[in-house]
Amino acid sequence: MHNSLRNSVFDETDVGSEELIVPGSPFRLHGIGILFLLAFTVIMARLADVKIRLPQRYLAALEATTTEYEDVPARDGRILADGRILAADIESYNLQVHYRWLQDPVDPGWLRQQTRNRLTRAEFQNPALRARTEAAILEQREGLHQRLIGGLGVTAEAFNTSRRRIQQRVESVSASVRQRHASVNHDSAAGADPGGLLLRLASKIRQTLITPPRREDTPRIVVKEEESWHTVASDVSFPLAAAVSEHPERFPGTRVATSTVRTYPLRRMAAHVVGARTIAAELSPMPTRSGSPSISPADVASRSGRFGVELSCDRQLRGIPGIRRIVRNRRQQVITAEITRQPVSGRDIELTIDPDLQQCCEQLLAESLAEIPMQLLHSSVGSRTDADAATAPGSAAEDSPDDAESSVSSRTVPPGGAVVVMEAASGRLLALASAPGFDLSLFTATSAADWDSVNLDRRHPFISRFSSMALPPGSAFKILTAIAALETGTTDPETPFSCQGYLSNPAEHRCLIFRSLGRGHRHVTLKSALAQSCNVYFFDAAQRMGIAPLLDWSHRLGIGQLTGVDLPFEKAGTLPRRPTSLPVELASSATGALRVASLPAQATAARTAARRLQREALGLAIGQSRLTVTPLQMARLLAVVANGGWLVTPHVVSRDGISRRIDDSELPPESIARQRVAGLGDPTLQAVRQGLLAAVEEPNGTACRTGHLRHIRYAGKTGTAESTSGKPDHAWFAGFAPAEAPEFVIVVVLEHGGAGGQSAVPVAREIVRHLFPEPR
Repeated sequence: MHNSLRNSVFDETDVGSEELIVPGSPFRLHGIGILFLLAFTVIMARLADVKIRLPQRYLAALEATTTEYEDVPARDGRILADGRILAADIESYNLQVHYRWLQDPVDPGWLRQQTRNRLTRAEFQNPALRARTEAAILEQREGLHQRLIGGLGVTAEAFNTSRRRIQQRVESVSASVRQRHASVNHDSAAGADPGGLLLRLASKIRQTLITPPRREDTPRIVVKEEESWHTVASDVSFPLAAAVSEHPERFPGTRVATSTVRTYPLRRMAAHVVGARTIAAELSPMPTRSGSPSISPADVASRSGRFGVELSCDRQLRGIPGIRRIVRNRRQQVITAEITRQPVSGRDIELTIDPDLQQCCEQLLAESLAEIPMQLLHSSVGSRTDADAATAPGSAAEDSPDDAESSVSSRTVPPGGAVVVMEAASGRLLALASAPGFDLSLFTATSAADWDSVNLDRRHPFISRFSSMALPPGSAFKILTAIAALETGTTDPETPFSCQGYLSNPAEHRCLIFRSLGRGHRHVTLKSALAQSCNVYFFDAAQRMGIAPLLDWSHRLGIGQLTGVDLPFEKAGTLPRRPTSLPVELASSATGALRVASLPAQATAARTAARRLQREALGLAIGQSRLTVTPLQMARLLAVVANGGWLVTPHVVSRDGISRRIDDSELPPESIARQRVAGLGDPTLQAVRQGLLAAVEEPNGTACRTGHLRHIRYAGKTGTAESTSGKPDHAWFAGFAPAEAPEFVIVVVLEHGGAGGQSAVPVAREIVRHLFPEPR
């Protein structure tokens, strides 16, 4: 029986019976133990990771900072003339308030942090004390607003409007950032498509295990603008700026940001010379002719010169801004702010301009353009009421081409003009006037209406006419023709010449006296030809010497070339080019003299070329043809005559003065700024000087009637250059003073101003009077 004590199943003696329980393998138990051990190891490793490594990562994330840099403004150098400030930076104080002190309603997190900063940990646990502290902070915030309203002198409504405008801008930035952040998260979640069923199931399990539980309050993203200062008022008064800086306890969350603003105290004086320097913000209201603002991307980076000395000396004038390093925490709160590079101010520039003389020249031009009533010119333009003109040693010759035109009863009002006054020996520019002018405050405090009025002015006031206006010089160019004729031996200064009023044909190449009175200048020499501006005399000289010497001496004396003045946008003018290829019949002409009658009749090409070059030479001899020059080029030409044959380089930046420093190696010394004109002899210069002196001092001189002064003798040449049909001629005068020992070169040009003797000479006369006042 199976219930008996002796059961065959457990009977060891029953060897043949089948075993019902077979003992298992020992590896099974070991495997289970190893699995439990591995699971325990993984759990403990993860626990160690959570307890040791993850806190460090979270702390590092909490302590993460961002670093930014901002410029510390530096002063740009000043521009001065004889100690007077023409351009300078002044400090402007901008009042800035931290956004949290402006935000309405108050940010709870900021209010809690402010309360925590004022209380200890134990005090912060007291609800009543915490509430009183929060109320005190809100009261202090309201008191700050009231003090700012009183200090700025504005109404509460205006202050709140400015505050709301700042808050709207910041909230717009914050909303944009949150929207982009949400869009990125949505795109990343939507784009994670694992593919198959098993992969999607595994992804669901993974997200369930690693996704943290949804919080009721999601931390909002804090943008930098919420933890920054914002300008609530610009260019505040110095007392308010000082009060804010000295009493931070009364103005919490407030600071004064200092910036520099370019100013031009004398505004219109020497505006074309001084120029302007601007930044993009200052240019934003400046419209172009199309009506849209014109700002290049480079303008946004820094303030730079636009024209004038501000542009040509931009590297010396420009200050180097400093750098402030700002470190913010993850909530964009400022942790530290330090200046890592101190700002360096720009270098001052001293100009050669004489402010009083500059003002005189600008006033004379304004009177000539009928912009202001006549004061310095009186009523002497086109009349003889001036005291000095009335006491001249005689009346101007009626056969003078310039004075023949001065009989016009009504004065021509030119649209523009320029004056150059330069030291003859050095090239120092004492006055550079261009009219019409403009106010440099256009570039600092302007409106669209102001720019419209200037841009619509057809006279183009922004053009620097002393260096960028190239016009035919007319008879003033006869100075160079005389030099070329004397140096080539074509003309002898003492040999008389018979002027019949025209060269060979009464219908062309005539003197103005022939057109007016039907006769010529009769017997003239070089001196009287220059004084009376005899066209035929110089036609004959040009016909005999040809165009080649005229072009050669034009190049030697700087015509058709840049003068090298230290101002931008200079024009070189135009000079007829030297013929590069000539027919064989003309190639043997060493002097360039071309006589069409001497050529064979069958040489058709040679005769045509000779006739063309001859007409070119005749026109060039009296400053017409295709020739155009700038007032500065004419000033150089007159300086050569006045200083004994030296071609100077005009310059407006002084090589010395209060701005001079020992390391100014970029400024060349004056000794290398001029060069000797090769082949120009003293006898030639002396003969030309006598002719220029006679033009002003002798009764039949073209500049005597309106230019003679009793107490000082000066020399010069008038010019009346033909313009386009239907418009008045251009009026010129180019001379130097005093006549015996020249110191200054004076050039006056009035665009479409009519006769030089009528319009330009009175301006030059008053400049000489200013330079050499009459003894009392």
